[in-house]
Amino acid sequence: MMTQSPSTLAAPRTDSVPGSPALRAKLAALRARHLGVLAGKGLALTIIVCLELLALMMFADWWLDFPWAVRLILFLVQFGIFNWILFRFVFHPCFRPPDDEALALLVERAHPELLSRLISSVQFAKPGALSPGASASLALSTIEQTEAMTSAMDFRVIVPLDQLQKLAVAAGCVLLMTLGGLFASRAVSVDLVKRAFLADVPVPRKTRIDWISGDLTVGRGDTIALEAIANGVIPRKAALTLSAAGRRDQSLEMEPAAAQRARFTRSVENLQEDFAYRIRVNDALSPAYTVKVVPRPSANQVACEQIPPAYTGLKPGRRSPGDLSILAGSTLKVRATATKDLRSATLRLFGTETRSPMKLDPAAPRDLRADIFIPAKALTGFALELVDDTGMRSAEGAVYRIDILPDKAPQARITWPERKEELLTRLATLVVGFDVVDDFGIRKVSLKYRISTLDNGAEKAIEMSLDPTPAPRLRRRYEWKFSGFQPPLAEGSVVEYWLEAEDNNDVTGPGIGRSEHQLARIVSENDKRADLLNRAGDSIGVLGDVTLDQEKLNRSLGTLILERTGAR
Repeated sequence: MMTQSPSTLAAPRTDSVPGSPALRAKLAALRARHLGVLAGKGLALTIIVCLELLALMMFADWWLDFPWAVRLILFLVQFGIFNWILFRFVFHPCFRPPDDEALALLVERAHPELLSRLISSVQFAKPGALSPGASASLALSTIEQTEAMTSAMDFRVIVPLDQLQKLAVAAGCVLLMTLGGLFASRAVSVDLVKRAFLADVPVPRKTRIDWISGDLTVGRGDTIALEAIANGVIPRKAALTLSAAGRRDQSLEMEPAAAQRARFTRSVENLQEDFAYRIRVNDALSPAYTVKVVPRPSANQVACEQIPPAYTGLKPGRRSPGDLSILAGSTLKVRATATKDLRSATLRLFGTETRSPMKLDPAAPRDLRADIFIPAKALTGFALELVDDTGMRSAEGAVYRIDILPDKAPQARITWPERKEELLTRLATLVVGFDVVDDFGIRKVSLKYRISTLDNGAEKAIEMSLDPTPAPRLRRRYEWKFSGFQPPLAEGSVVEYWLEAEDNNDVTGPGIGRSEHQLARIVSENDKRADLLNRAGDSIGVLGDVTLDQEKLNRSLGTLILERTGAR
């Protein structure tokens, strides 16, 4: 590198002289080499130390099964060492690199023949380096001599690379061995690495617990099944350890399931208090899980009120929850108080197999209210399904039975004529007497009929006039004038008639009742006279039979009296 000769430089008196660009370039190269070597050594040390610590921690964790808190402490220690090495050998030198004077001292230690010329040349270029009266020419001469002596020198060679090379080889070997070991033992090492980085996975063993019933919340008095599914070496039995506050640990055997040998199950009955449990399958031990026992929500003070349909005219009344015989069409009001604050409540109806949510008052989360419409059929009972604010459901089994009382259809009966078949002329008047009875009220009564010779036997009706207020019983006589038919009824016509009644059930009804069918046959006047004579003959025959029976009774009575008189 070309430098300016001191003879060509002016020599004014000043407190510093211009520095040598050549020396500054050589020192900058030395600084870069020095920082690079330190960074390489720091990275190599980081790889070696951290991987060895990781391997040591993984082995200790596999041997001792560290809890999460211990693994957290070890992780923080490793993280601290990792950051200290990086800061000490990489970041700190970069943030505070050595200045030119420090580098010049390193060079002069390696080259004593410089006799402090290099450090002096560096210092002469600093402001205030020359005292008043000092010769700048002498300083420039020193810098020129130093440039000449160091022109063939490479300052970078004073930074040894042997330690970096050794550390790099060691780091490469450690890295390859670590990767090879992890791959060769990946069935175990993967989980150990996860645990080293605080993952919640079990320590890998010959037997692995793939699934466990975990933390549970159950109702007091319940029976639960604690289960675990294992993988790997499957033993004949597993061990269950129960721990409760103030009690000694209890060990129980777990039997494998018949259909799945790797599934171990043990039932714990009638739970009354909280406890923790762990399951050991061969050399695999599960973490501790807890079973929280809480009372299930239930409904107390269940009260029922029946609201009958308006058409019945009945008043509302209280009903016992154990005796719910309810008229169809009624509304059953259910009121109850829950034992715990509720998140939700559902009304379940049996028979119809429906569920409907119940509204809860946020100000009174324990009050339960429900209105149940009683249909004509299908409904057999109801139950209250409750969920408290912790998610615990009510126990099954509290089903309130409902017996539906149907509103029976009206009973209609023709009281006159008594005979099922009458012979009538086409000008006759048939007196129809009827009696209709209903549970609550009769809304409509019709005399239904069909005539074989008219309108192809189409059904027709004559509606009876009734009082505006429905009555539960109706007795009437209706004069049915056959002479009013148009066209007139032909001889041989058969009139089939019956009574049909409707009640006032406007909720599940109406109920319809029908009487037995009777016949009226249209005949000629001669046939009617013959019928009347036959009826008279039948009546006379009946009277004769009665007379004969009376004579026989009199003779028997006389004989009995004579026998008793002769005996005296």
